Amino acid sequence: MTVLAQKARLSVAWTTGLNVLRDATQFGLMLVLVRLLPVEAYGQFGLINTIVGFMMVFSSREFIAHTLLVRDDREVNYQEQFTAGCVIQGTLFIAANIAAVVLRYFPTYAPIAPLLHVMSISFLLDLPSELRTKMLERSLDWRRLRTIEACGVVGSAALTLGLALAGANVYALLIPAFTIPAAFAFDLFVIARWRPTFGWHAGRYQASRAFGVKRVLSVSFVSASNLLESSVLAKAVGYAMLGIFGRAFGMATLFCQRIASLLMSALYPVLARIPPRSEAYRRGSALVLRVVAWLVIPIATLVSLLADRIVGTLYGTRWMSVIPLVPWAMAVGALLAVVQAAYGLLLAHQEPRKCLYADVWRLAGMAAGLLVALPFGLTAYIGSLIVVHGVAFGLVTFWLAQSGGVDLKGIVSAIVPAAAATVLSAIAAEVTRALLLRDMPAIPLMAIYGIVFGGTYLGSLRLFFAPLLHELVGYLPEARRVNRLLGFAQAA
Repeated sequence: MTVLAQKARLSVAWTTGLNVLRDATQFGLMLVLVRLLPVEAYGQFGLINTIVGFMMVFSSREFIAHTLLVRDDREVNYQEQFTAGCVIQGTLFIAANIAAVVLRYFPTYAPIAPLLHVMSISFLLDLPSELRTKMLERSLDWRRLRTIEACGVVGSAALTLGLALAGANVYALLIPAFTIPAAFAFDLFVIARWRPTFGWHAGRYQASRAFGVKRVLSVSFVSASNLLESSVLAKAVGYAMLGIFGRAFGMATLFCQRIASLLMSALYPVLARIPPRSEAYRRGSALVLRVVAWLVIPIATLVSLLADRIVGTLYGTRWMSVIPLVPWAMAVGALLAVVQAAYGLLLAHQEPRKCLYADVWRLAGMAAGLLVALPFGLTAYIGSLIVVHGVAFGLVTFWLAQSGGVDLKGIVSAIVPAAAATVLSAIAAEVTRALLLRDMPAIPLMAIYGIVFGGTYLGSLRLFFAPLLHELVGYLPEARRVNRLLGFAQAA
């Protein structure tokens, strides 16, 4: 377990570095793009991404993902994965182009038909990209994996900016998505010189097929819920308002869900190698939930309290309609981040059937929200999503605890300290704003407000939940130094 722990720390370090680069790059691009591209472009981009994402559910990704669960390297079936993937991805490429032709006959969706033709290329690039990604994840070669992604991020940003300045509108958001898959395909075929033999052995592929079918069924419910949401909102409120909705949830993704995605993408290959129902897995689950909850709950609250200043500063006056949606969207984002972490822990604990049940609930709950709450406005609909994801969190954590993947103490230690410290931090920051920051310009106000909020939050954890904080700090790369800063006697 010591070796796996070291690999986990290395994975988190490389993944964190990559995501700092990615988020900083995307943040800088966002500041430029929201001033260059029309609001409708973001609505079209969101809908076409949802359609492609739904079709990608039926791709070879979930079948290839089974290679991470194979214990013996000699049993990994990369050749069979590639052969099956050629059939699957080729079929999806054809289906996407047929769907694009059909969309031309519906006035609401005709504008996105050419976009779907272009994005069908992603199905051809996805196979070598996913295969190479899983090869590197299985070998725990984080340095090479994240370096390739970093090159793709930089290339994608440059291409996005160039297309936007050239007046490409929505294509400036879509075409750069090919950059990272192309980078992995280049590494697979040119640098690693891997060559497909198109060999096939049904017996070697049987376990991957069984796993993949379960995961495709499960993920299809998630993707179907996203497709249902985007298509109904496009029809009900139009592309411009869909762009406003997407911007609010884009903030939630950036500030909350990105944290869970980062952590689970880094740790899933390691968690899959820890024996299920073991004390080591329960301890790891508790730490993962604690990290995610202790970060996203205060961040979501801070962004909600400063929504007007953040939106006005970052996006400009064209996007002021986003402000009322931000607190609701951040609540959903925080919930989704914690649910995503618990869901990943449940899946790595080899409970794909329970994950399927959670996905069915998400689709049913979202459909009910669109039917019952949307007629009362977007705010009412987002409120229904809070209920849906709150129930999902209860279900997933209950099943994880029931299967021996976490205990109640681990769940409580994730939620209660973060919630309590966040309340104290919000009170301190709001009092400071009322007394000292009322007439201050946006940027210094946000800086001082954030310092007061963050300082109170960390101080509250140190004062009231010191053992839990001390344990968590012990897993950081610079644990000894951080412990000294926090006043602990020695590093864990």
